[in-house]
Amino acid sequence: MHIRTLRTHDEIAESFEAFLELRPHLTTVEKFVAQVVDQQKEGYQVFAIEEAGRVVACIGFRFLTTLAWGRIVYIDDLIAKEKSRGNGYGKILLDHVIKIARENLCNEVHLDTGYTRHAAHKVYLKQGFELNCHHLTLKLG
Repeated sequence: MHIRTLRTHDEIAESFEAFLELRPHLTTVEKFVAQVVDQQKEGYQVFAIEEAGRVVACIGFRFLTTLAWGRIVYIDDLIAKEKSRGNGYGKILLDHVIKIARENLCNEVHLDTGYTRHAAHKVYLKQGFELNCHHLTLKLG
């Protein structure tokens, strides 16, 4: 098992199959890579776990500073490919980002998760995350 940062277009493209399981609206590698590159300009970072040279799990996050929470890490994406679930990859990636957050003097780590993603909820709660707010959305257009 190896964790690495995905920075280049080719490295990002290698993670497309994993991200597609969580973000099916990103229908082509080109759209996906363009979106990640745009987000990287805003500080988004992606780490991946590889097994046998293939990406099996990814985490994407960014640093934010807010009035409510101060300096935090916000996790946008955490994915383990369906065939690779149950191997602890989510915990490994969460631990990796939590370590980065501590090293960067963040107060907290935040994430949103779909309300029907019960298996993910168990992982987050077991890691010490607390359910403490509702995330609301207003579609514009």
